[in-house]
Amino acid sequence: MIVLIGLLITQMTFAGDIVNMRMLDFVPTQEMDFVFEVKTNKFDKVLLDCQSLRMGISFSNEGVMVSDIYLNNDMCNQLYDFFAASKEENLPVCIGLDSEYSEIYISRETDECK
Repeated sequence: MIVLIGLLITQMTFAGDIVNMRMLDFVPTQEMDFVFEVKTNKFDKVLLDCQSLRMGISFSNEGVMVSDIYLNNDMCNQLYDFFAASKEENLPVCIGLDSEYSEIYISRETDECK
């Protein structure tokens, strides 16, 4: 997983405009067992869905979908593990969203994450 995160971080220099945000909380939803809300300081609703047929992470503001990124089962589980461990250990998480290329970047480096 660390290698995957490292690769995602190195790709950030080649991406388009990236919206960086802090993860404020990670909570289960009422809808399904493996759908979680990622609370951030930039989007009204971020959902990590590792249960439905369209697994992925979606970003919405004021009820309008800004980006919906599809994930395979392994990537979805890795994101869940990273977010859950970060919350449990009270570690910072920075999420970068490049909606133009439908890519996300996660790291513990929060210097650029405001």
